[in-house]
Amino acid sequence: MLSDSFSSARAACAAVLTLTGLFAAAGPAAASTLEEIAALEAGKTGGNAAKAAPVTDGPVAAPAQKPRWHALSGGARVDLNNWKVVMFMSSSCAYCHRYDPMVRQMADAAGIGVLAYSLDGQGDPAFPAPLTPTPEVMARFFGPGIPVATPTSFLVNVHTLTAFPLLQGNQAPLMDRLDEVWHVALSGGLR
Repeated sequence: MLSDSFSSARAACAAVLTLTGLFAAAGPAAASTLEEIAALEAGKTGGNAAKAAPVTDGPVAAPAQKPRWHALSGGARVDLNNWKVVMFMSSSCAYCHRYDPMVRQMADAAGIGVLAYSLDGQGDPAFPAPLTPTPEVMARFFGPGIPVATPTSFLVNVHTLTAFPLLQGNQAPLMDRLDEVWHVALSGGLR
């Protein structure tokens, strides 16, 4: 069950997050997470493994791709090229060890990209090479009303960088929650 503070974060769902250039450095949505991480690592400066690419001032344009439609309940559709799941994990988190394989399976089956961050810098079998979040990334995702906890996942529109909280802590059925959050995004005009 979602905590009251996490549920209250739905009011902030439409807030645009200016992320750390992760979508600029990441390749097409069909690229693997490892390829995306490699591209991010290549874009870092100064050789500091925890330092991310510079924060951008606005949405990042993505190359045009053939739509990959996903049907929602009620008949609406979303183009999976426009979305990524961003998740925060920890190698010592028991819920993460149960949740991460479900995210990997869902992502592989649905064809949606996942960008994994590890709060302790360690991966797990589902996401063996996660990124280490910078303080800027943490501040942008875990703002007022969203406690830092693992696992926590967000649905992010790659064109507008709008982030929608998905789940936190003991995870509910992921596909049901994705469907619910996509409906919220569509009602706000995002595709």
